[in-house]
Amino acid sequence: MVLGPDGRSFYVSENAVYIWTTEWRHRLVGYERVPIGSLLYRIPVDGSAPTAIATRGAPVDQFSFREDMSDRTLNVLVRADNSGDAFWASYHSAGEVALLRIPLSLFGNGKREAEEFRYRPLPTPTSDEFGFNNRFVGDYVLYGTGNGYGRPESQKASLVAVSVHGGPISELSLPHAVDRIEIMGTDAVVVGSDEHALYFSTIDLTSRAAPALGDRYTYIDASQAETRSHAFFFNPDLTGADEAGGGGTPGVLGLPVARPGRAAYRELFEDSAALVFLRRAHGRFAPLGELAAQDERVVDDHCVASCVDWYGNARPIFLYGRVFALMGYELVEGRLSETAISEVNRVSFAPASMRAGR
Repeated sequence: MVLGPDGRSFYVSENAVYIWTTEWRHRLVGYERVPIGSLLYRIPVDGSAPTAIATRGAPVDQFSFREDMSDRTLNVLVRADNSGDAFWASYHSAGEVALLRIPLSLFGNGKREAEEFRYRPLPTPTSDEFGFNNRFVGDYVLYGTGNGYGRPESQKASLVAVSVHGGPISELSLPHAVDRIEIMGTDAVVVGSDEHALYFSTIDLTSRAAPALGDRYTYIDASQAETRSHAFFFNPDLTGADEAGGGGTPGVLGLPVARPGRAAYRELFEDSAALVFLRRAHGRFAPLGELAAQDERVVDDHCVASCVDWYGNARPIFLYGRVFALMGYELVEGRLSETAISEVNRVSFAPASMRAGR
């Protein structure tokens, strides 16, 4: 048990549970706003004693952390005016951005504070309150802003990428919002929507001296149907043939989609229309098609047996060489070829009373 203020984020590595606690708001001293200090706990999973260190600011969510045991360092992307990710708080992110690197040896009884030089200042997003997304991929941390829970809009965005080991800061211009940053083997993929289409942009992190834009695929007449992290999955081709040739990690990715222009908050009330699958080979995307939901079977059970709003209900599943699309109460199996995906079978696990009504 950890006793602390309401603001918190937690991250679980292979070695420890990290809990970052912070206040909800700044304190006023006279007429000045004073940044509130935070406390970061480290609880080892081997049963040894917890340790802590004092910090400033706060991470946005669990993707703001990465433990690196190669140099025994915890990397955290923090913002100045943040209060963790408890109950939607991660959607309200503001203030200056910095990369904090804490050697694990500095964790102690909590009285020591991480020194100022351990925070590397990074560019602050121009649109810096809603829809901030960040992710550690390889040796890099990437971040940018997207549409948040609102309706997708046509906008350009800047993606910041910087190595945790230092070096120059890269700012990559994208023709779409940064609604999702995902790991795609040794590279990253940024997903964003506007009123008309869904975009998948490759961020090349391995074949060049600095991060660079790679291939982009535009999926017309679709938007992202689920913003939560479990909705995306990239299944790598374990042969790794493309990596050796400089084309990045080959594989297949899946993501739930809905009608174009659908506001992200609709995921709390509406089911996904389909799951789209793309194959990545030789550094380029190729569409494989969709596994679609059967709209006529969608019944609102008012959270009797499933709760869309809290947990989401759509995701791709790659299991022992088989491919599935979970959409609401339907589980659809697909068969992958080099160029397409086709439906094999589907099953509904809706409650019996709902099935009887149909």
